[in-house]
Amino acid sequence: MQNIDEFIESLLKDKGIEVEPEIREELKADMKKRLLEQINRAAIQSLSEEKAAELAKLVEKPDFTDEQMTKFIQDSGVNLTEVALETMLRFRSFYLGIEE
Repeated sequence: MQNIDEFIESLLKDKGIEVEPEIREELKADMKKRLLEQINRAAIQSLSEEKAAELAKLVEKPDFTDEQMTKFIQDSGVNLTEVALETMLRFRSFYLGIEE
């Protein structure tokens, strides 16, 4: 997740955010959480209806891990790298107020 950490740090720098270190760390953690949620949502939305229904059943299992979900999505033909990059670009545009 180093790339995401670097990405978020770059966004804060581009936005010109200057705050105390502990506040900056909280802000970065919140941004990372939101970005990862958006990436996960985009990846799940990329699934076919059948695969999405199958995943919905799997996530109900208490022992179903994030790693298993990632593998399931990848095995379903979703290009997670592409989904992540597109989501990060949208996140950046929104955060910096850039019109597309």
